[in-house]
Amino acid sequence: MAINLKDLLFEKYMDYQKASGGRKTLKQFSEYIGVGQVYLNRLMNERRNTSEKMIQNLAVFFDDPRFYDAAGMDRPDPRLVEVRRSWGSLPEEEKKRIGEIVGPYATDRKGGEDEPVSGEPKA
Repeated sequence: MAINLKDLLFEKYMDYQKASGGRKTLKQFSEYIGVGQVYLNRLMNERRNTSEKMIQNLAVFFDDPRFYDAAGMDRPDPRLVEVRRSWGSLPEEEKKRIGEIVGPYATDRKGGEDEPVSGEPKA
């Protein structure tokens, strides 16, 4: 049985309460996950659609790829997820090296010419 966003958020809310040692309000839960209380309430009551970015944020925050399933999105490659999680702790030298490796394969988001990730002009 496929899970929906409402049920998944409710599950995470219950897990949060259990881990916190007692009853917590939706306001406290919304602050914990970093979204507005009204927005969270609308999501949990299925009165609001959510963006792909919000689904990504929830999946990463809770370390639960089922958020992608609930939204009908493809799950990202686990290697890409690991790079995103580690990016902030990588030395600048490594970030530059990764950019140089990926650069030749990157394309402009507008569907135009290839553009290096490093931001340096193509030869």
